[in-house]
Amino acid sequence: MIEDARGEQLGFAKGQPYAHPDQPEYDGELNKIYLLRAHHRRGLGRMLLGHVARRFLAQGIGSMLLFGDAQNPSNGFYEALGAVRLYAANGEFHGGYGWRDLKKLAAMCPEA
Repeated sequence: MIEDARGEQLGFAKGQPYAHPDQPEYDGELNKIYLLRAHHRRGLGRMLLGHVARRFLAQGIGSMLLFGDAQNPSNGFYEALGAVRLYAANGEFHGGYGWRDLKKLAAMCPEA
């Protein structure tokens, strides 16, 4: 969670272990990430994502995916941080992204 100087919450991220036969190469899931729009483009999203990546690494989880909306304007954020698009069996993109190497992601993201 990220707070401002007054203790007001600006954003949060949540990860959880992931085990599903459709994506066996991913061990973790970025379940939630949210940052107030007024605080976008300040590096806070990178801090949140990096925090989840480092926590997963400390737990022995080395990869992560997320399920989002294919039309989400934040998709460029994930792609800029090395996420690859996950396509359905029919070749369609439904908003899923994956990081196969969380060490690389953690290195791209500042610590809080």
